[in-house]
Amino acid sequence: MTSASGRHRAAPAPRGIERGTVYFALAIVTVFVCGVKVYTAGELADVPLWGVYGVLVTVYIFSRFVLAWFYRPRPANLAESQLPSVAIVVPAYNEQDAIADTAYACLDVDYPRHLLRVVVVDDCSKDQTLARLREVAAQRPELTVIAQPVNQGKRHAMATGLQYAGDAEILIFIDSDSLVEPDAVRRLVRYFADPKVGAVAGHTDVWNRHENLLTRMQAVRYYVAFKVYKSAEALFGCVTCCSGCFSGYRRTAVNAVLGKWLTQTFLGQPSTYGDDRSLTNYLLPDWRVLYAPDAMAHTNVPDKMKQFLKQQLRWKKSWVRESLRAAKFIWRKNPIMALSYYIGLALPLIAPQVAFRAFIIQPTFVGAMPLWYMAGVLAMAG
Repeated sequence: MTSASGRHRAAPAPRGIERGTVYFALAIVTVFVCGVKVYTAGELADVPLWGVYGVLVTVYIFSRFVLAWFYRPRPANLAESQLPSVAIVVPAYNEQDAIADTAYACLDVDYPRHLLRVVVVDDCSKDQTLARLREVAAQRPELTVIAQPVNQGKRHAMATGLQYAGDAEILIFIDSDSLVEPDAVRRLVRYFADPKVGAVAGHTDVWNRHENLLTRMQAVRYYVAFKVYKSAEALFGCVTCCSGCFSGYRRTAVNAVLGKWLTQTFLGQPSTYGDDRSLTNYLLPDWRVLYAPDAMAHTNVPDKMKQFLKQQLRWKKSWVRESLRAAKFIWRKNPIMALSYYIGLALPLIAPQVAFRAFIIQPTFVGAMPLWYMAGVLAMAG
């Protein structure tokens, strides 16, 4: 919508998916999956390996909900005099339609002006992103706009923003199409009162959830990924990915790993994607990493299948790379967290073999169609 001043402002935040709805859905899925396992028990007895896989998948997903239920964060109540200085850094590339709203949302957060900096780095966009930012800066001179002379990628844009963060104790990275709630920063920084905390992932909802079926499905997936999976990991102080949509980092923790993060390679090639998961991985060995369900932001998700698949491919590439990295040190964390992590890493790697058996081997040589397999996947994916 457009305000009286003529600038674009974010619409009122849509109501989030109720927690009870998700747990009701979990109960239905659990009953369904158990029914499938009972119905196909004879087949599983013939091939124990596939039976074990199915049981592990079911137990793993169910355990995420159980662990998440026990996560009850109690962040400190900070007085005004105890609030840390904060720099919000927004890397931007070709976001002309969203960047102004993102910048205004960051500038309008409820936080003391003398403790807040907002820095937006344009990574040599090809559209009107930089022009939009300069229009915002003309109205709000407290906004710092940095124009990269050449495109270097999101990771380097984030690092450039750090150079203009002043003496900020807490760094908050926000994607260029995200909108933060006015109280989000104040809520997020409370978790850093614990000196052992190096990073905190905020909660992100899907802003355009009502556009079509694809965005609705992603809205549910986002809710589960944050409220369930991140809560389960945060129970052990071990959130494995502080989402780029909205996350905070202790400045000293980032400074200690900045050089390694910027020059990271994989199989001899520079790592140019998965910046959020990568940075989280560099902090995890030495710091607690938490999730702040009460610090809210919103983001737009792809509404076209082609865009969605391209995004998922990037995410899966970074997931494989960073999961293998984390496997080297995660055993030093909480043993329950480590066990669940290794199971969660193994299952997706085994899944292609299971799918090959269900869709190729069974129909070809046994004459069994993969209906139950497909039903189980759909149920657990929901």
